[in-house]
Amino acid sequence: LDLDAVVEGVDADGSGLIDYTEFLAATLDKRVYLQRDVCFSAFAVFDVDGDGRITLDELKQILENGAVEHVLEGAKSEDLLREVDANGDGSIDFEEFMEMMRGGRSM
Repeated sequence: LDLDAVVEGVDADGSGLIDYTEFLAATLDKRVYLQRDVCFSAFAVFDVDGDGRITLDELKQILENGAVEHVLEGAKSEDLLREVDANGDGSIDFEEFMEMMRGGRSM
């Protein structure tokens, strides 16, 4: 680990020091990245074939296998897909999944 490189990467104003604002900015960027990383891992569970989108068949495969059906509280996979699929292409891409995870839509 090269400390000079870390300071240089975080030191936005070139002062040679990391001030409070620069520290917060660096920390928040990392937290956002980690959240996306965790969400992508969850997305990958649903994206069974790894093509970057969750289809109705993949939703059914995960949600209707008996292990998590109680979480659906009677909702159908078709309804969930329709609600989260913002662009109407019949599948859920990662950005739509992220929007749902942020609370914009429910799965």
